[in-house]
Amino acid sequence: MYIISLTHTMRHEKYITLWRPKNAGYCYSRELAGFYEKPKYGYHDNDQNMPISQEEANELFEEVLYEGVLKMMIPNNKETWEKLDVKMTKNGLVKN
Repeated sequence: MYIISLTHTMRHEKYITLWRPKNAGYCYSRELAGFYEKPKYGYHDNDQNMPISQEEANELFEEVLYEGVLKMMIPNNKETWEKLDVKMTKNGLVKN
């Protein structure tokens, strides 16, 4: 599963923020994101973070030109929010 950082995804950002491998920071692209076999409830799955399956993520990823390189990113927009069942607030994304 990929982990979405809800609180690190703000309205002004073009892409959804993902966790990097081994709980080591954040990124936007699938290429840099970590894949977590067994996300920990309360740590990876809480009010601030949300795991999503590879299948669900693959439906959301879009190839975009980012810093001169084609990368797979999840757009930070209303269509994505609806698919994830989240909403944008002044403090980032929150689960509905």
